[in-house]
Amino acid sequence: MKNATPNQIPRIRGEFLWRQAYNARVAGATMLKIAMFDEVNEATAIFKAASRRQDAPDQGYWLTLDADGAELPSDWYLRLAGEITRTFHGEIAPNVKMPEHPGPPWKSVPPSRKAKKP
Repeated sequence: MKNATPNQIPRIRGEFLWRQAYNARVAGATMLKIAMFDEVNEATAIFKAASRRQDAPDQGYWLTLDADGAELPSDWYLRLAGEITRTFHGEIAPNVKMPEHPGPPWKSVPPSRKAKKP
């Protein structure tokens, strides 16, 4: 909305999304749809977004990932979505506490993604 208050509903670093997914899982949901793909104007898009105000375009207003006072990588919500997926697939147990460092579930590059020698 053109005259909306910026950051009117804080995302709290993704805590809001995480708690919604956690609540759905412990309530018995076996599947979840994350419908946040294009919400760039709300800084909750799961694809990469500007991390800091100085990284955003000068034209218009863009709510960046630092609006809640945290330094987050540009793919933060995509990482959270990955952890939520792991929870729903049974790879990790549901936990009310959001992971501090969400990301790929492997410690190193999986063999299928390693560069092949010529």
